[in-house]
Amino acid sequence: MAGLRFQLDLFIPEDSTGTLVAGIKIPSALASKIPAIRSAIQDLKTYARKINDGQGNEEMTVKATYHICTHDGENGDCSKSLQDI
Repeated sequence: MAGLRFQLDLFIPEDSTGTLVAGIKIPSALASKIPAIRSAIQDLKTYARKINDGQGNEEMTVKATYHICTHDGENGDCSKSLQDI
């Protein structure tokens, strides 16, 4: 079956003069758009289906997450802090 697949992996660096969102300051121009972005992603998820649903090669393609990325090593593995959208 053919389908449209979205894969996003975006890193927004911390901005010390920005607006606090989810525990980190990001550029204020982006911070005001986060609620609309989350809403649009949630809407897309209502149309999404697993690739090869129910088969041995099923792929979990109905997921959207975000997390605070701490590649400075101070807070351990940031993949453990994934939050669903």
